[in-house]
Amino acid sequence: MKLKSITRRRLAGASLTAALALPIALSACSKAADEPEKKVLRIPFYDEESFPRSYGDYFAIKFPDVEVQIIPTKDLFGPGKNYYEVYEKLIREQKPDLLITYDSSQYMKWANAGLLLDLEPLARKSKYDLGSFSPAAIAQLKANDEGKLFGLAPELTSYALYYNKDLFDRYGVPYPTNRMSWEETMRLARQFPIDPDPDKRIYGIHEKYWTPFDIVYDIASTDGAEFLSPDGKQMTIRTPLWTKAFRHVVDGFKAGSLYYYYKDGKPIQYGPDETKQMDLFSSSKAAMMISDTEQMFRMKQWGQAELNWDIVTVPVDPANPELTRRFNVAPVYAVSVNAEHVETAWKVVQYFNSEEAAKVKQKTANVLSTRTAFAKTKDGRSLEPFYLLKQKQQADLSYLNMPGSFYQTFQTLTIREIDEAVKGRKTVEEAVNTLQTEGQVLLDKGWTQHNAMIK
Repeated sequence: MKLKSITRRRLAGASLTAALALPIALSACSKAADEPEKKVLRIPFYDEESFPRSYGDYFAIKFPDVEVQIIPTKDLFGPGKNYYEVYEKLIREQKPDLLITYDSSQYMKWANAGLLLDLEPLARKSKYDLGSFSPAAIAQLKANDEGKLFGLAPELTSYALYYNKDLFDRYGVPYPTNRMSWEETMRLARQFPIDPDPDKRIYGIHEKYWTPFDIVYDIASTDGAEFLSPDGKQMTIRTPLWTKAFRHVVDGFKAGSLYYYYKDGKPIQYGPDETKQMDLFSSSKAAMMISDTEQMFRMKQWGQAELNWDIVTVPVDPANPELTRRFNVAPVYAVSVNAEHVETAWKVVQYFNSEEAAKVKQKTANVLSTRTAFAKTKDGRSLEPFYLLKQKQQADLSYLNMPGSFYQTFQTLTIREIDEAVKGRKTVEEAVNTLQTEGQVLLDKGWTQHNAMIK
């Protein structure tokens, strides 16, 4: 695989943000005329052209003495290729310095395969304060076989249960609380009166962008249910947990406490108009919804910034009330265990996880920081529920093993069977049985196709 180099001049081509440019410009005036000796940093990335768009400004200004050499990864994708396996092979053979991934599962695979350097000794040596990070974020990064910190992540994605306080007050429904179960959440949703006129109806809970299967999967997986065996070869959806989850959703669609926007298995297409139309929470047509901080942005965008709302944690498994699958850290910055330029790579990791970088990101993007100093409030609203739970480690990562063609066909099948149950043409049990049997046929077909491509 050919190694490509990005020169400092090319990296500097993109425009620089004022937050970064000013302090660097001032310091540049005091530099000696002679350029410092170039340091090298080898980074796997999609291709040479895309790297400057994502990181060019930062490297050109914060690391002007570093020559970035890109190891292209775009050829790792394709029919018959196991992306995770070929990426690991690239790391072993090419010996890059810095690794960046937005896939926390990939980070965990690298950590467990012994491909990453433990960062805590480097942090101690450079007096880098790891105590300034969210304990939940550090816990996720250390949830590997060795329990070591093999990477750092500046941002996290976390979800909360939003609720409209005025609607709860109007109908005398008690407010939701942190760490409710899905059973309790659905019980609250059913307490809102269902007007026969859909235009006047208040839906107890609404999940915009989600398919009916997404809702079922969220409920079932919260309690630890999976629809595939660990090796990805067998359907495992015919269980009490899955049947219970399907019943929650089908009954909610039938009663009208959940908004059913799939008609005969056909989903709505989300353009700008549909996105606003389906934001029932912002228009006070839904009492609850689950979202990340994107919903805060949407309410301001739709002119609903003054809506009387609050948040609590997402529903949890009563057996594990401190854990959620709706918490993730990314991107993860790591140093290859075979890195030749460890100190340079570590300096880059430090910067992208620094308070300085966090301040810039908070001004330019709608993200949650892993740094506790930025975890208090946003626009005067408490962010605490986003940080209360830790990631529930997935013992079953079967979705990483499923054949590529399977998920979409299975989701289509699931939507069809939910529609059959909502229309009363099947019972929930019959729908689940169909998903088990026909889903297995789709899964077997997917594996046959996959095996044929890799031969």
